[in-house]
Amino acid sequence: MRGALILILTSTAIAAFADNTTTATTTSVTAAESPTTNKLTTSITVNIPCLVDSPCYVVKDSSVKIMDAINKSTSAEQTIALVKTIANSQFDFKLMTRYALGNNWKLATEKQQAQLVDLFRDLLVFTYSTALSKFKDAKITLTSSTINTINGANNVTKDTAVVVSQVLLPSTGSTTNNQPVKVEYDLVRKDNQPWKAYDIKIENASLVTTYRNQFNDVVQSSKIDGLIKQLQTKVSSLKIKTSA
Repeated sequence: MRGALILILTSTAIAAFADNTTTATTTSVTAAESPTTNKLTTSITVNIPCLVDSPCYVVKDSSVKIMDAINKSTSAEQTIALVKTIANSQFDFKLMTRYALGNNWKLATEKQQAQLVDLFRDLLVFTYSTALSKFKDAKITLTSSTINTINGANNVTKDTAVVVSQVLLPSTGSTTNNQPVKVEYDLVRKDNQPWKAYDIKIENASLVTTYRNQFNDVVQSSKIDGLIKQLQTKVSSLKIKTSA
């Protein structure tokens, strides 16, 4: 059950990202409050300060929007389009792809890098959008949010943030001991630009690191072009399944 939770939670994490907070309050948000959705029971409890535009607020807001998209009576294609729109505004896919490639990123030309970013984004959105349907009735609790400021070369300031949550899926007939799962969102902000997420860790397992290991194996055997072709094949296959 825990392994299945990791897959489901990773998908939701794609669009739930945020920045910091400065006032301590505890709030509870139920997606059913949205006038554009059917009745939803996914709840988000905030046990930390959560000001507007803070990491906490963005994570909370994004989670509600994602669940709103998943619970609408729309086609799979429409759901994926909604999830993609939300994810694009709050996730730094270029940085995530660069980290997922590791040292192999430097082997790619500028054109190849652009292809890899687009393909990796589509892979994540298509792969996990369908899994989100299993996330109904989940309970999400935001437990902490921290920010670190790094002063780099040429007076470039970079802020990083970590938002931690606990996610509990509803019990099922086969679930006798359903434990909450820790989901951590890693974000970055440069020169006061909007916060963007670049990694998700589920029970300390990094999404970026997982893909880095897979991508490295492909690049070692088939070079960058081989990785691009493999991603193109996978994304095309997912698109076909979605439209079927």
